[in-house]
Amino acid sequence: MARLARRLSGLLLLIVLAAPVLAQPARPTPKGAWRGTGTVLAILPPPSDLHATRPVIVLQHDAIPGLMEEAMAMPFIVASPALFEGIRPGDRVAFGLKDVPDALLVISIERLPR
Repeated sequence: MARLARRLSGLLLLIVLAAPVLAQPARPTPKGAWRGTGTVLAILPPPSDLHATRPVIVLQHDAIPGLMEEAMAMPFIVASPALFEGIRPGDRVAFGLKDVPDALLVISIERLPR
């Protein structure tokens, strides 16, 4: 019984010590880059009312740790129209953002399973 209690307390200690490491994002992001999740509300090829030469995606995104602590709907400029392949309004997505002069640029996007 004492041996089992020691093993369980050791396992609990390991879990407590590992929790901060396990809570980190799966992929580290460089400075000026973030990962987020959200739902696609609209895809706007150029030209649009929001940008004359770049594609735009409108996302209802969750909080983006280190960037935006509140969920909200907002448009983002997209690096390439090719990123829209297989993405439709209503899709749940994970996306990567990069801070560029005067904008947050979507540099990656992937559809998440429902």
